Amino acid sequence: MRKTLLSFFVILGVIGLFLEQYRNTPGLWGWIVIIIDYSLLSYLLGDFLWGLKTSPGRLQYIRRNLFSFLFLLLYLSLFLFNLFLGQRSTVLSRDNNLVTIIRNILLVLKIFGRFRKVSTFVQSIITKPAQTVVFSFIMVILIGSLILMMPVMSTGPALSPIDALFTVTSAVCVTGLIVVDTATRFTPLGQLTILLLIQIGGLGIMLLSFFMVFLFRQKLSMKDKNLLSYMLNSKNTLTLKKSVLRIIGLTFLIELTGMVCLLPVFRQSGLSPGAASFYSLFHSVSAFCNAGFALFSDSLMSFNDNVMLNIIITTLIIAGGISFAVLTDIYSLIFNRFKKRKVDLAINTKVVLIVSTLLTLSGTLIIYKLEHRENLFPAPIWSQYLSSYFQTVTLRTAGFNTMPFERLSSGTLVIMMGLMFIGGASGSTAGGIKVNTLGVVWAYIRSFRKGEQEILLYKHQIPKDYILQAFTVIAFAVFSIFVIASLMMISEEAPPLSILFETVSAFATVGLSTGITGTLSPLGKTGIILLMFLGRLGPLTLLTASSGKEKSSRISYPEASSILIG
Repeated sequence: MRKTLLSFFVILGVIGLFLEQYRNTPGLWGWIVIIIDYSLLSYLLGDFLWGLKTSPGRLQYIRRNLFSFLFLLLYLSLFLFNLFLGQRSTVLSRDNNLVTIIRNILLVLKIFGRFRKVSTFVQSIITKPAQTVVFSFIMVILIGSLILMMPVMSTGPALSPIDALFTVTSAVCVTGLIVVDTATRFTPLGQLTILLLIQIGGLGIMLLSFFMVFLFRQKLSMKDKNLLSYMLNSKNTLTLKKSVLRIIGLTFLIELTGMVCLLPVFRQSGLSPGAASFYSLFHSVSAFCNAGFALFSDSLMSFNDNVMLNIIITTLIIAGGISFAVLTDIYSLIFNRFKKRKVDLAINTKVVLIVSTLLTLSGTLIIYKLEHRENLFPAPIWSQYLSSYFQTVTLRTAGFNTMPFERLSSGTLVIMMGLMFIGGASGSTAGGIKVNTLGVVWAYIRSFRKGEQEILLYKHQIPKDYILQAFTVIAFAVFSIFVIASLMMISEEAPPLSILFETVSAFATVGLSTGITGTLSPLGKTGIILLMFLGRLGPLTLLTASSGKEKSSRISYPEASSILIG
């Protein structure tokens, strides 16, 4: 009962945090904020006073819970301070950025005050690596939403809670769907915040945390090693530090190289050196992390015939979408061949490269065939193929576009949904069911058709657990998209095909849209937020995080062989 009550007030505290901007608003919303605040204050005071009353020694109780007592005093101080500012809201003018920043920092402290009794609850959440990963993403999204709601982040009025949550989820989940224009709605500080959120989401907050630990030469506990092994999908705990440093170093090197290559392109477009540098960095990080955020209102449509930008952006997307494991394997092959050592690529690398190449080539040809007489004409033939190639690559969950999606034919949208649904490679910044999953399923179907007992791929047997995981991923993806799309077809006034395209794009963390994102209702936005979150973390991580303890049983049950399949 107590844990349930605690969970309720934790959720209430988060809701109150997002409704803070309505504190001085007359009417229902203002009263809701006041009720939430006083409810939380009553709970915190009541909880502490009840413990004080039931304790045999009051001074001993305070000494044992000194940290909690001091935090309660801090919360009371912040509560009174907020109340004082609320009565004098004219002080918080739109142009007084310093006061606004201070007030929002106080709100961050305030939420920590509300969470003062959740240490044991959080500890129970992070007993599993998968739960730790999920929890870290949730915390980054919540804190990022609070920061992006600050007036100093927007060129106009502050973002509403739902729009801030949508934008931050899209950035952290490296999706790229937007409800407000990134180019015009945010100040440079807001755009920089989105850039940092993309980088955090692309690498993962936990991976960055471990990087800082290694950077300052700190040691990891066995618990941390298990968590890191889970994140890197590595069973060798002795090479964890080397793997983390390689991933972070490779990421920054590729992004910096992309920035340098993009700089002359944006300088030629008329931007100043400072603006061109920031634009180059932003789009390089956004492309490599497969985020799809752009600082142009039309995404990259104005650069559809710029060969250099198209090649650089697609190269960054491919590099980010084939995974770090494949990149390091390719590097190892080149290095060893240079040293005249005979090595071969890993099976995973072969599957990723072959399937990705086939999807890219077929997608380019199909899109060109379907659109060359409509949206691509009368551009030169090389420009048409360039646009088709760029759009095929960005469907690997990047989210940029050089074509007007609202004018594409239904056939093209269906083909694009198929490419988005597959996505990139496992262990990369891309989404979708992954090309690795497709390769495993194809191997299973081929073996089943030939009547083979063993499922082989490159003369290696695939474990049955992998087959089960592959079909679980596909079933989870189809079910999630079907449920949210069905609900949105009821709540939204948009064509069914556009809604289906939107949901597939969200789950696959692509970020492409036919133009309906900004017109979605709060319910529709919530559904897309949920799909982006599910797609970024992946079905296996979420199912593992939500599973209970393993139960061993000596009982052997009879097989249900009477169930008919197919």
